[in-house]
Amino acid sequence: MKLNNLGYSARPTLDNYSCQEIAQVLQLNFSTVTRWVKRGWLKATTRSARHYQIRKWHLKQFFDNPPQSIKKRIAALDVEAINYLLGRRV
Repeated sequence: MKLNNLGYSARPTLDNYSCQEIAQVLQLNFSTVTRWVKRGWLKATTRSARHYQIRKWHLKQFFDNPPQSIKKRIAALDVEAINYLLGRRV
């Protein structure tokens, strides 16, 4: 129950991420990823008042077509980290 409240998926497959997991892998602040969700740039399901669950498919859409205002910031992120999140093999 505690992990569920923290935004972790109870499903056995790893196609869902919390904002915290994404932030850790991309070496970003948790609030940055949360802000993307709140602005509607990154689609997510609400897990609790402060925690979101992001599907891998929505993450792929976000990275493939980022908002114009943060396009340069997304381009500066580690490509290997993005590929890890998306399950791509390089």
